[in-house]
Amino acid sequence: MTSNASPVSGPLELRAAEIEAAVARTAARFSEVPIIETSILRLLTLMGREISALLEESLRPHGLNETDFRILMCLFSQPDGVAHPSDLCAYVAQSPANMTRVADGLCERGLITRVASEEDRRRTIIRITADGEALARSLLPDTTARTRAIFTGMPPPARRALLGQLRAIIAQIDRQTQHWPAPGYDASEAAPRAGPVDQAG
Repeated sequence: MTSNASPVSGPLELRAAEIEAAVARTAARFSEVPIIETSILRLLTLMGREISALLEESLRPHGLNETDFRILMCLFSQPDGVAHPSDLCAYVAQSPANMTRVADGLCERGLITRVASEEDRRRTIIRITADGEALARSLLPDTTARTRAIFTGMPPPARRALLGQLRAIIAQIDRQTQHWPAPGYDASEAAPRAGPVDQAG
């Protein structure tokens, strides 16, 4: 009988515990499921979503969302305050079409400008304005305080170790995805057709 109970929506620890329990139940039905590794990935996803939600909450009074903020911070981090749209797409994981929409909104608010590149007039560069930089600076005290609060109680050596472990996982994902077929890939279509000798067996 299917349960109609609503999903857990309480404290983060309670949701994490439910995720781990669900992974364990799945492993009980399919023994090949790596419980620890699957739990780690699921909890990383949970944390990412929760951190994004907390960030959005702090940005909402300023009329920004996370993507807006990431773009402003990417530009703020550059010595000259400029970047190409393609670089921003990669940094904030947005499609070119969505990046155009987001940039339109930031331009309308006077937080960024779009101008032709002096090196290549066919290319556009995005530059943070004085107002955009002032807004970025005004947001940093709150966002950095929230970041520090998350790691309260974790000694610096443990933080560095965690960062190293996350980098190792990222590197391993890169290595694995180089060998994984792209979505929609059909191996049978890529396989060479058998010639007369092959068909003869």
